[in-house]
Amino acid sequence: MQSPERWVVDVSAGDLAALAQGPDAVWRLRAKRGFLGETPANRRLAEILRRTPEEFGAVGAIVLVADAIEVAGTGGVRGFGGELWVDGVRCIDGFQRLRVIADAAAALGPEHVARSTVRLEIYCGAGAGLAARLHHEAGVLVNAPTAQDGLIHCPNIARLMDADWEDEGSFDPRRGAVAGRRGRLFTMPEVTRALTCLSPSPTPEASHLVDSEEGLEVFWGSVGTRLYLEVFHDRMRPLGVLRAVQARKKAREALSALPGRLKGGAGHLIEYAPELICWAACREVLPLERLHEERSAYFDWDGDIRDRLPAAVERTAERLVGNYRGLRAARGAKGYFKGEASLLSVWLDVLAYQG
Repeated sequence: MQSPERWVVDVSAGDLAALAQGPDAVWRLRAKRGFLGETPANRRLAEILRRTPEEFGAVGAIVLVADAIEVAGTGGVRGFGGELWVDGVRCIDGFQRLRVIADAAAALGPEHVARSTVRLEIYCGAGAGLAARLHHEAGVLVNAPTAQDGLIHCPNIARLMDADWEDEGSFDPRRGAVAGRRGRLFTMPEVTRALTCLSPSPTPEASHLVDSEEGLEVFWGSVGTRLYLEVFHDRMRPLGVLRAVQARKKAREALSALPGRLKGGAGHLIEYAPELICWAACREVLPLERLHEERSAYFDWDGDIRDRLPAAVERTAERLVGNYRGLRAARGAKGYFKGEASLLSVWLDVLAYQG
């Protein structure tokens, strides 16, 4: 697309390599920041350009402003009938990409980077000032991506999302206002916390991590790790999610209903580490390794969650509070429950305590 004030063209990355060559490139192009070096984003861009240059320009654009633009001659900037001449060029977005291109051209040769096609936007005249201002404000004009946004690309999550939930509702991993396709919508935080609570993992590491909003993002960003795959594996089924949500909800309700006499002193564990108690109680009465199996005549999930789990929560709470009391006495600890009882190391010590 071309106009007197805006030009958009796909060009060979090789045609751009010279723009960011040399230590004074950031000064010449008046970029908003210098080359940031080995950041995760820059490393990934360099890897793509090295391994699959054809994919390098698939996302993102390099944005320049110029004093003057004209088409002359019969040369070949892709997308134009002639060669594009730009005078007084400045970079307002994409300097990191330009440096990655320049470094790749120096290391791998111009023929290699020429295999990549890059989207280039150039603004001139009144359009230059507008583009520069809007790109300067880009941080407040764009909703920053989060780890949760990438979950839709996890094949195990996508399979669960597309599964048949019958009349029980639907599941969507995306944040924001998302309407359920039918019935109740099961959200990503709810499903994550339920499945970690009923994970067959021998430790409550995942359950502890997702207890906070920040921890949820860390967990969602760990796709492919052992901890992640213990929860979001390829055997997940809607039935298992429904069981997990039901069990965690019942366990939390039972925990809230415990008498106040249990919640003083070391009983602060109930307030500051409820997920630990729910995690341990579910292991006492539920066959976690069969969570995602189809309905079976050998185990009554609904009945045991309804009738046996609340009592198990009370027993587990009393046992772990006793362990915590003994652990604190052995360590000579006094006061200060909130910061301590929420630590994973304390959770593990409470579970292992043999007083």
